[in-house]
Amino acid sequence: MTDGPPENPPPGWAPQQPPAYGQPGPGSWAAPGQQPPPPPGYGGYPAMPHNPYGPYGAPPALKPGIIPLRPLTMGDMFNGAIASVRANPKATLGLAAIVVTVSQLAAFGIQLATAGSMFDVLNMDEAALADNPEQILGPIATFLGGTILGAIVSVIAMVVLTGMLTSVVGRSVFGESIGIGEAWRQTAGRVLPLLGLGLVQTVMVFGIFLVPLLFVGVLVAPLVDVGVAVLLVFLFLVLGVIAAVFLYTKMALAGAAVVLERIGVAAAIGRSFRLVRGDFWRVFGILLLTSIIVGLVSAAVGAPFQIAGMFTGGDAQSLVEVSDGLYTSMALSTIGAIIGGVIASPFSAAVNALLYADRRMRAEAFDLVLQTEALERQRGGMPTGPQDLWHPSYGSGQRPPGYWPQ
Repeated sequence: MTDGPPENPPPGWAPQQPPAYGQPGPGSWAAPGQQPPPPPGYGGYPAMPHNPYGPYGAPPALKPGIIPLRPLTMGDMFNGAIASVRANPKATLGLAAIVVTVSQLAAFGIQLATAGSMFDVLNMDEAALADNPEQILGPIATFLGGTILGAIVSVIAMVVLTGMLTSVVGRSVFGESIGIGEAWRQTAGRVLPLLGLGLVQTVMVFGIFLVPLLFVGVLVAPLVDVGVAVLLVFLFLVLGVIAAVFLYTKMALAGAAVVLERIGVAAAIGRSFRLVRGDFWRVFGILLLTSIIVGLVSAAVGAPFQIAGMFTGGDAQSLVEVSDGLYTSMALSTIGAIIGGVIASPFSAAVNALLYADRRMRAEAFDLVLQTEALERQRGGMPTGPQDLWHPSYGSGQRPPGYWPQ
């Protein structure tokens, strides 16, 4: 009798038998103080890598639509924004075409109405202008006022468009595709609150540095030296820009709250302040990078029209030809702005909406609500309406015990 397996095993037995209980198998010997090598993976497949969080690993996040249902990275937001446009081209590009065209035509009309003041300056008599140089301030102020008013109209339109496209993105999270008619029906009742929100945001952002500048320029400047006045204007300008950027970032999520949570303007602004709290710099960075991307795309699309406008009226010999060339240049610039806005605005609006969703996931564990809804839909359950699903009262607004954002 021997300790090893028999040389001629009985019928049905494999030639290589496992070692006796408590004895190491072949190739498993190790030096004292060392661990034997790990066994190969099952069926010849390589063994799974070591997982410090547990033997089974974490399952991948559900992704029924354009984003995974977990706290998002910046790449998730950008990819989801592009996916939302591809999934709903009619709703996103269609709404963008309507809103951008109307706003740009309105801004173009304002510019046409105020551009004549610049020609009044060109028609002024040089002798009369030398005797009374202050008469040039009125036409210049009119032209600058028209330019600022046109910019305000564009900002308000962007706020409204962002809110309207938020409903489209809210449905795309679960892979649902809707048309422009349904998107309009979902947001038609929120247009007035969005207009009010856009007006309030514009007044707060522009007013926070325009009012101090006007105060210094009109009341303080005549009483101090020129150098002191310039220094004060520069100081207030820098402080105003910082304050305006701060307010814009803190109120960036208010439009999504107006549409998805069905709340008023004041409540939406407060809601945005609370969601951004604790993550200001990340929100600011994402908004800044998005603005840079949108600006580059819009500039690239509108560049041919801008270049064509520069050559219009370049060889004009009379004031009439100069005015015609200026109006043609403004018209070409407006066309370029419309095309660039239609292409770039849906991306910006979608990123804003996904940023709102990400902040709710991180601050309120809203990803658990979305995951539960996705699982119910996979089981064939009745989908929850978007007015209920995105409302803060749906589900639990508190962070469950043991939950930490990924």
